[in-house]
Amino acid sequence: MPRAEVLKLMRNLRAVREYTAEPVSEETINDILDVGRWTGTGSNRQPTDIVVVRDPEVKQKMGEWGARPAATAAVVLLLATKDDAGSLDEGRYAERLLLAAKACGLGGCLATLKNEGPEEIKKLLGIPDDRRARALVTIGHIDRAARQALPKNPRGGRKPMAEFAHWDRY
Repeated sequence: MPRAEVLKLMRNLRAVREYTAEPVSEETINDILDVGRWTGTGSNRQPTDIVVVRDPEVKQKMGEWGARPAATAAVVLLLATKDDAGSLDEGRYAERLLLAAKACGLGGCLATLKNEGPEEIKKLLGIPDDRRARALVTIGHIDRAARQALPKNPRGGRKPMAEFAHWDRY
């Protein structure tokens, strides 16, 4: 893939929370998971496993526990990470999964379970006690009409480069 295309893909990654009801194929899910499987981790510990959730009732519960986009996503990828692993690795997994979803023409969003959600989801899905289950990636086909109907961000796009990057000194 040419450099310009890769940079455009990465630069245009946005949090998508509006999905159609169309399912995502198992082949596509596996393509996304394979990117996650090859994500680098500290000391190559690979502390995170992924629980693929398609069950509408479980996704609805996740939405009730604070991860609202999970309720309408076609698939949710729940990150089950060893408790001693840093959240940096979880963030790397999430970002790679989101980029893979975008490369497959899908939308996605990073969300977190809140309140009793992390402990309840572990019970519900049989996740071992030594795992943290808080972060998840929602994936689905983008509901473009719903996204266009959203109010415009009053802050606009991004800061100018001169305000964002500081060379050699702040």
